[in-house]
Amino acid sequence: MKHREQGCILRLSPLGDYGLIVTWCTAEHGVLRTAARNARKPGSDFTGRLDLFHECELLYSEPARGDLATLHGAELLTPRLALRQSLLQLRLCSYMANLLLATVEPGAGGEEWHKLIAGALDYTAANPPRRAILTHFEKRLATLHGIFSPAMPAHAALQQHFAHLPAGRAELVAALMP
Repeated sequence: MKHREQGCILRLSPLGDYGLIVTWCTAEHGVLRTAARNARKPGSDFTGRLDLFHECELLYSEPARGDLATLHGAELLTPRLALRQSLLQLRLCSYMANLLLATVEPGAGGEEWHKLIAGALDYTAANPPRRAILTHFEKRLATLHGIFSPAMPAHAALQQHFAHLPAGRAELVAALMP
């Protein structure tokens, strides 16, 4: 059975010679991994549609076994091209995407996670990369997980609760404007 829903691309990984594994955060199913066969072949239907932080309407079918769904189509809704104007914006968005992926189980929830990451990406695309964007994202993420406490910085609460968080936060914070 095929499903159609909206999602944001958070990670792209090669799959064989021409395919891609696309990791999404969708409004309905949360974190979802799909296999886009032949996506890197010249003339593919996916050309120009599958790139980091693109918002798409995707058409996929659930796997018979495992956790890798099959991607049948993707219609580009929002490319967020402004994120490609600054390496620091891309670093910030990549860190936020990796932080979400490190703390959210595939298939868990959906709408709140998608709303959080899509809102953070949209805001970052329209504004200079600032430390406040990261700290607000971490606070909202910790709140959604039910572990936020005003007595502790959100990133510390996330670090305490989740064993493996993305590396490079200190360097990113140092590079960001206050």
